[in-house]
Amino acid sequence: MIPRRALSADIAFAILMIMAVGAAIVGGTYVIQREKNIALNDAVERSALHARAFEEHVNRNLETIRKLVDFLAAESDSELIHVHYQLALLQLPFLRSLSLLDESGRIVASSSGGNIGRQVAIEDYFPPPDSTAAASLSIGLPWAGRDFADGHQVSTTNPLPAEGLGFIPILCRSYANGREVRMVASLNPATMRAYFSQWLPPAEGFAEVLRRDGVLLLTSGKTSLTGAHQGGLELTRRLRQTETGRYPAEQEGGRKTVAVFRATLPYPLAVVSHLYRDQALAGWRQEIGRLLWLGTPALLGILSLATVFYRRVRRIAAEREAARRRAYERLAATVFETVLEAVVVTDGQQRIVAVNPAFTRITGYSADEATGRNLGLLASGYHTEEFIRSMRQELAAQGRWEGEVRNRRKNGEIFVVWQSVSQVRDDNGRVVHEVVGLSDITDYCAEADRISHLAHHDLLTGLPNRALLLDRLRQEIHQVRREDRHVVLLFFDLDKFKPVNDQLGHTVGDRLLQMLAARLGQEVRSGDTLARLGGDEFVMVLHAVKNVRAGVVVAEKVRQAVEQPFWIDGHRVTVSASIGIALYPDHASDEEQLLSYADKAMYQAKAKGGNCFAVWQGDDGA
Repeated sequence: MIPRRALSADIAFAILMIMAVGAAIVGGTYVIQREKNIALNDAVERSALHARAFEEHVNRNLETIRKLVDFLAAESDSELIHVHYQLALLQLPFLRSLSLLDESGRIVASSSGGNIGRQVAIEDYFPPPDSTAAASLSIGLPWAGRDFADGHQVSTTNPLPAEGLGFIPILCRSYANGREVRMVASLNPATMRAYFSQWLPPAEGFAEVLRRDGVLLLTSGKTSLTGAHQGGLELTRRLRQTETGRYPAEQEGGRKTVAVFRATLPYPLAVVSHLYRDQALAGWRQEIGRLLWLGTPALLGILSLATVFYRRVRRIAAEREAARRRAYERLAATVFETVLEAVVVTDGQQRIVAVNPAFTRITGYSADEATGRNLGLLASGYHTEEFIRSMRQELAAQGRWEGEVRNRRKNGEIFVVWQSVSQVRDDNGRVVHEVVGLSDITDYCAEADRISHLAHHDLLTGLPNRALLLDRLRQEIHQVRREDRHVVLLFFDLDKFKPVNDQLGHTVGDRLLQMLAARLGQEVRSGDTLARLGGDEFVMVLHAVKNVRAGVVVAEKVRQAVEQPFWIDGHRVTVSASIGIALYPDHASDEEQLLSYADKAMYQAKAKGGNCFAVWQGDDGA
């Protein structure tokens, strides 16, 4: 038992340690993930701030270009337009040139003379120019070079490095003096790259400007410009749903970024701010490194201390267990010797190996007489083989049995015990001992029988009371129903009984009832029942008769027996009886109805003057 208990304790401690380590790992993982989420959320917020600032910067530049075009469109003098071009370029460093187009798309005036005469193809501009719009901007594909005169449109075969020189053509349309004026502004991406890099250093991330159709126009990163879609399809889909939001992206040679996009309303552009994910998590990694560097030794130290503490507790517990077992053995020996209940210990073959003094006191057998003998020496022969077999089966199934048993003392006297049997098994499950407890309940059973008798019998006469009468009557009805016989019930009440109590006293009245019960008992067969319901009312049940005639005969005998004088304390007392007769199943279908009809028949007899009997024939008369 002790090794098994120790093994269970070791297993429990191992499980506890595993749970503690698991809890520490889960808790640490939760803290690490929580801090990681906080760092990523901070990165998203910073990226959102950058995107908003860059979007406002692009909007201001585009709005300046739009207002400048509206101003120049109102000027009709070509020389003044050229002067205005030069002044605008001096004031707006983000512009490389301004060019005026005719209806065919040819440059007719420009701040750069080399552009004049160049044909501007506007088919790739977004959104496509719409002549019905009052004023709008359309964005072309990026160009290499400084202007139309010395550049070419970028493509997948002629890409432009992100940091290379180039420009972005913006087609501006305005209406003045009843005519449409088209101008192309060459946007200098270098100024925007410088602005983006100033607020978002290349080591931390980069910014991008894309058309709404997903074409990458400029970037502060290292992605080459090809005039094709640069992952913009997903951005285009998101822009249809919202004007700002997160943008999952993996950029710059596989480095993941935390990206937030914003639409440059009302212009067909979008700005995306990228923060490198590894840079955003750099501080988090440092904190987690410190946490692991400090937490791992602490966890190992706690586990070591817990192990040492557990071993010490185990040793103390083992010492206490040994002391407890010694005390328990002393206590068990004392209890075994002094307990009032008889205790018998047998071996696996039910041979008695030990008994206590109470066993000798209850059974009469001394320890020397009982030791070595089979427990059957107490057998009384009262119990059947079926009872003993059922007891052994329950013992084998549950290892314990208890119940009421009748045993025989050494002097041959039968006594009743409450017997409990408990099996003791070894580690292999084999029964090595049985501990039998015997509590003598003979007096208790006798008292219980007496109480039961009082509960079902009249205290004055000793006859069955109403409860026992109904129970027996119910059994009689059930039995005769199968035998095709009858039950006759006589319900009789004493005439002139009240004057006896009033004139001679209740003591004489009680003696009269007792003597009457004894006299009527002689008229009752062994299978019949005589009961007192209370007062001077008696009931007699005749078992399994052929017809009501038998009841009439007995009723006449009862009437004659009752009217015989009684001599009580020198007084000659005479009474008579009014008797009602009811028959099952002719008159009633159950015991309550049968008793009720016999009662009514008795009142019908009393109405005739008493000292007679009446058979129930219905409410109209007997």
